[in-house]
Amino acid sequence: MTVQPYLPHRLTAVLLALVVTGVFAAGCDFLDPTQVENPRTTDDDLAAANQPVRALLPGLRAQFSRAIGSTVVATSVATDDYSINGTGLGGNDMDFPELVTPNTAVINSTGATLGIYWNLQELRALSDFVLNEIAPNDQGASDALLAEAHYYRGMAFLMQAENFTAVPTETNGAPAPASDLFARAQDDLQTALALDEGGAFALPAEAALARLARGTGDTGTAATLASAVLTADPNFLFQQLFDEQNLVNAPHLFIVTRALKELQPLPRLDFLDPKYTARNAGIAVAKAEEMHLILAEVALAAGDAGEARGHLLDALTLVAERPTAAFEDDDPRFDNDLNPRPRTSNIAIAFEPGGDFVEGLVLDRPCDDDACITTPTVSGTSVTEAQLNAADANELTRLLYLMRQEIMLLEGRRLHDLGLRFPMMLREIEQNPNIAEGDPGTEMVIPAYIPPGNELDLYTPVEIYDEDGNTLESEITMLHDMNRVLATQRGLLIANPQVP
Repeated sequence: MTVQPYLPHRLTAVLLALVVTGVFAAGCDFLDPTQVENPRTTDDDLAAANQPVRALLPGLRAQFSRAIGSTVVATSVATDDYSINGTGLGGNDMDFPELVTPNTAVINSTGATLGIYWNLQELRALSDFVLNEIAPNDQGASDALLAEAHYYRGMAFLMQAENFTAVPTETNGAPAPASDLFARAQDDLQTALALDEGGAFALPAEAALARLARGTGDTGTAATLASAVLTADPNFLFQQLFDEQNLVNAPHLFIVTRALKELQPLPRLDFLDPKYTARNAGIAVAKAEEMHLILAEVALAAGDAGEARGHLLDALTLVAERPTAAFEDDDPRFDNDLNPRPRTSNIAIAFEPGGDFVEGLVLDRPCDDDACITTPTVSGTSVTEAQLNAADANELTRLLYLMRQEIMLLEGRRLHDLGLRFPMMLREIEQNPNIAEGDPGTEMVIPAYIPPGNELDLYTPVEIYDEDGNTLESEITMLHDMNRVLATQRGLLIANPQVP
């Protein structure tokens, strides 16, 4: 098992304190119009310091954690993973894809837990600063440190490519299309792999390159890299860790900590929530399950349903071995109109109108026993071995998308699978002279197969319990099975990547 090193608040040297408060704020905050500068530190001072690359890496690690957390929150609420209860995420505009604009709160934020655009750009800019300005003059910078910096920049480009149509890659630059962002991500990740072969970032970089190859439709490379990761470590897990004070797990805040519990899962995903039961819980950035799912997708694209089934069964076996957590859950499971959502285990869920009703997907809440619910902390799925064995190629495609949604819940993948893409933040459009409203990257991209309004999240009936909490309806039907929609209308992403 590989775990992401994380040292966000153990910066004891004076230089590191100056870096965090001064150089990072002044030299790398590419959207900051104030151009704040720290009079105590200059770029030349830092470059001349002892081991400056090593000194800057804790700041990069911290920003990577912000980028991961904010990406997970934004992509979760904009998809059929979670809907929004209350106002803590700027209202529920993110539940309505056509209402998402550059000014939508979650998009236009500069906070540590929101602001997917800001935090990814900050990660890219900080990495640029380390690699382009500092590293060339740091003769003591080891290959391992440089590999880590290249990995972070590569991941910034990769997450931008998956979730945006186009973004600028330098101050006041013209937007680079997603295809260019994928290419830049590939360059950095390949460099990280070459520099750190066999090191802490080798398998994470290789897994990210497999993910990238899937996203760009390169089936051969995706299969080769995914297989290599599994050969090296069949239980591979690479997590971004957090702490309980300075950099908390962002989705945990909106699922557990805050009284409103703003993130409410789709009823058929209830059994997976909360995936992160602690403020310092790690978020998987890459794991072996994803490699199995990539191999299954490659096999389906080649018309080999039998091989695909084998890879999906392998993923299922690994999921069963992953840890779970017992949890005391006080979530009353309200929707945005304060109606109780499905919250008792006597509720069965149909994934679409006319579908079979499935039991065991909803847990009993709220509950006040320390171990009253148990949820997976790394991976979970409702898919069974019997379902996989009985499925033909078309059904395997639907189950592949379902397993991707469930196994990688709260890991920032679903928006890309749905084909939705966010606009860049309003602040960028207003300040960048090379960008105007209506340019590529400034508007939400919504494929034709995405249902209107907030139908991604809807189910019937809405009134499930009486005023005493008794169950009025024991069968709930989702309005859309988006995994069937993806299987029949989009097809396999790896065969139809739709890269701008």
